[in-house]
Amino acid sequence: MKKCFAVFAVVLLFSMVAAAQDTPRMETFLGYTYVRASSATDVPSFSANGGGGQFVYNFNKWIGAVADVGAVHNGNIDGFNLDTTFVNFLFGPRVSIRKWSLFTPYAQVFWGGVHAAGSTRFDAIPVPFGAVAGDTIVVDPNQVITARVTASETAFAMTAGGGLDIKINKHLQFRPIGLDYYMTRLQNLRAPRDNNQNNLRYTAGFNFTFGAQ
Repeated sequence: MKKCFAVFAVVLLFSMVAAAQDTPRMETFLGYTYVRASSATDVPSFSANGGGGQFVYNFNKWIGAVADVGAVHNGNIDGFNLDTTFVNFLFGPRVSIRKWSLFTPYAQVFWGGVHAAGSTRFDAIPVPFGAVAGDTIVVDPNQVITARVTASETAFAMTAGGGLDIKINKHLQFRPIGLDYYMTRLQNLRAPRDNNQNNLRYTAGFNFTFGAQ
């Protein structure tokens, strides 16, 4: 009887060790990002594409701390040739459900900021404007002058959502979907009292795991 208990204890111990080794100490995600941006006013909704990465430090089997950095771009919002790039830098907790060896669902909430930079091109035809110091300035009216106007802003941002990682091997997982509500507080120049944008963010890519605990 004592031998049976001893064998059972050894098996249980090895099972616990094996389970602990399935929890990575650190994770690094690299992948594609799609954002569907939407304002509360008459600013049209638009899509932006890009990429991003995450670094995760897991405190235990369930809880991890995440740093999330990425950028998306749209070169022609609503046909106005408005070239815009959004860069996010977010931090927060992640809860992972590690009940299965193949699938790892997770939920997360991040806070941080977003930096938006936009520019648009203007084309103009020059007009001759007289003489300077006795020399007549000759301007070709058929020669178009091009100028670009730029603006940028940094504001608060947050995300809340989750996703699913599928295990490929000990150190590699595939993430077919990560879906987040993505709120930004960029000032809308067309509507001064509107500074909330309710966006949707989708990510997909590969997650690399390191270490064990």
